[in-house]
Amino acid sequence: MNIKYTLIFTICTIFTLGFVNRISANCICNGATKIVNSNDPNVLSEDVVKIFAHWDLNGSVFLYNKTDGYIQLPDEFRNNVQSYQSGIDVCFIKWYPREQVQIHAGDYHKNYAALTNFGQRMDGIYAGSCSDAICPLSK
Repeated sequence: MNIKYTLIFTICTIFTLGFVNRISANCICNGATKIVNSNDPNVLSEDVVKIFAHWDLNGSVFLYNKTDGYIQLPDEFRNNVQSYQSGIDVCFIKWYPREQVQIHAGDYHKNYAALTNFGQRMDGIYAGSCSDAICPLSK
């Protein structure tokens, strides 16, 4: 009798674990891969971008929504993006001289203005792909 219940328990456990693993797997949402059950506290699960005035995701925060379209960063953050977390695909833009950096959902950087990182040159932000930006770079 014990063997019968042990086999049933084992089969049910395998079935349950297989079902749970399928639920917590990656899903494709609006063309971006989003991590559903990430254990990394730095990965942003909201559909926004958080830009920080200090490194290590600290200090004043500028919140960008994907419905905002293109925006010029406020003076506190222009050429001074110290760190960021992104829950959506966005294009970071520098106008003069013209540069663009594609950021994907789930990306983050704790020291984005260090050395030659783009955070010390960034002017604006646009939701979506850099190829769809207001004036995409010609190749």
